Amino acid sequence: MTFIAIENYGAKIHLKSSNHVTYFQPHYNRVLVTAHFHYVCKTVKRKTFLTAASLLAIGAASKKADASVMAEIPADTDDEQYWSALRASLFPLEAGKTYLNNGTMGITPYPVLAAMKESFDYVATKGAYPMHKDDLQNAIAAMIGCESGEVAVTKNVSEGINLACWGIGLKRGDEVIMTTHEHAGGCIAWLHRAKTDGIVIKTFQLGKNAEETLFNLEKTITKKTRVIAVPHIPCTIGQILPVKEICAMAKTRGIKTAIDGAHPPGMIQFSVKDIGCDYYSGCLHKWTLAPLGTGFFYISKDVLAETRCQHVAAYSSNEFNMSTNPPQGGTLVDNAHRFYYGTFCGPLFDGALAAIKLYNKIGPERIERRARAHAEYLQNNLLDMGSKIQVLTSTEARSRGAQIGFRITNSNPKASQEFCTQMGAKKIVLRYVGENAVDCVRVSTHYYNNREEIDLLIKELKSYLG
Repeated sequence: MTFIAIENYGAKIHLKSSNHVTYFQPHYNRVLVTAHFHYVCKTVKRKTFLTAASLLAIGAASKKADASVMAEIPADTDDEQYWSALRASLFPLEAGKTYLNNGTMGITPYPVLAAMKESFDYVATKGAYPMHKDDLQNAIAAMIGCESGEVAVTKNVSEGINLACWGIGLKRGDEVIMTTHEHAGGCIAWLHRAKTDGIVIKTFQLGKNAEETLFNLEKTITKKTRVIAVPHIPCTIGQILPVKEICAMAKTRGIKTAIDGAHPPGMIQFSVKDIGCDYYSGCLHKWTLAPLGTGFFYISKDVLAETRCQHVAAYSSNEFNMSTNPPQGGTLVDNAHRFYYGTFCGPLFDGALAAIKLYNKIGPERIERRARAHAEYLQNNLLDMGSKIQVLTSTEARSRGAQIGFRITNSNPKASQEFCTQMGAKKIVLRYVGENAVDCVRVSTHYYNNREEIDLLIKELKSYLG
């Protein structure tokens, strides 16, 4: 039997086998210098060993932005050694930290950081002002299954939510249906419009499965309902809503659909055309692992003309002339690009493009399968704890993504919040959800997490419960 161990001792990587030891010396302060892991794999094939070695060696090449580095990442293995090496090679997360809060933000990989640095350096050294290109829009469109002209690049989901909220024509008394599990960025625009324009916000409860959720929604619809604005995956408990069925239900009644897509991109595979929504607002800094401040707004070409565009500038229109009397302004561009305008951070766009390339290189299906498997494993362990834990996320496979919400049910009313705080002190990063009186612990898993980290969390939770 062959034993292979991969160990990190400071700035030098040791690959041990029963026959020899190989050393990789990374660049100073580059990949793996701060990484810390020890992984032993039994009966490993030579091909798998070389795979791990090549991933570890990526650190030495990571000074290059993305293409040459990502070309080294194999996609023909799915064992734990591969994922461990991938984490150590690509992520700068400090040693000893268990990061389980991907629903707030993902850890930016080295190729993405390198792409941004190269782009910032180029702008500064060449005096090259970033100009709009279609590369990022094309990549996002391919990722979510639509035409490039239906995508506007935004800073975040909140920006997209506002574009839909204020763009849809509504009058006093018109109803907008939402859930009781909204994020601030998903609901405050609608709540503010209710105050200013007199629209009515109605809510419904999520069900224990997709069927019950649909039933609860349908009961809330009236003849005055004009918009259904719900999250694809709510930030609170991570339950995947049956958005395709929701949009179909809405369409038969002439109701517009505006989906908050903060969490799905990079976590689960989906197509906005298959979903059938009118608007979809997403971000790229969670599971897609793009830089903070990168997102997108999808608007179906079928509703573009009827959607008001209230904020415009350069790039929204290609024509203007202030020297004429009266001054002349051109029409808005005939696609979603009218919704973003002015100076933008080109290096962030380049970083986001590198993140999507990395996502595609590793493989969307493999990433989704692993992230969701972690969540299922965690949920099953929580269910085994019995009445001490209330699991809030649906156990239905189609409704469970890579986030699990649970509540600690003991005599301490602040137990869930207290547990998150205590775990933070132990370098286990979770998210306490206090919004909308949900009061739960949220755990968000990604492909760079592993079972040992989940087992550590379970051990700490059992210790806390006593």
